[in-house]
Amino acid sequence: MMKSFLIIAIALLSTNAVKAANESSRVAQAIQSSNTADLVNMFNSSIELLTPSSSGISTKEQAKIVLDNFFKNNAPVKATVTHETSGTTNTMFVISLVTKSGTYRISVVGSIKGGTFLINEFKIV
Repeated sequence: MMKSFLIIAIALLSTNAVKAANESSRVAQAIQSSNTADLVNMFNSSIELLTPSSSGISTKEQAKIVLDNFFKNNAPVKATVTHETSGTTNTMFVISLVTKSGTYRISVVGSIKGGTFLINEFKIV
């Protein structure tokens, strides 16, 4: 019985890890193309957002405005996922963003709820 439970638990964690890996690529693609509409669709209803010019808890609408401004001033050239990790409740990944004005590190923390990946933290440093 315990062996069956362990196998099921590992399978569920593996499924979440694969889902998170797919989402990290999707987020990196949205960043590289400055597609804030796709990014905001992945955000939780409120999100901890940090950019070089602002920080705090934002609604989706506020976050879109802040990110539009960031991408307007920092046109993306390339976004690459450099690190990924998944736990039982949260997933975290790091994206290296090369822009025309410099290089940034973006950390993203999210969770899978009801089969949907939702971003809770989005930090550009």
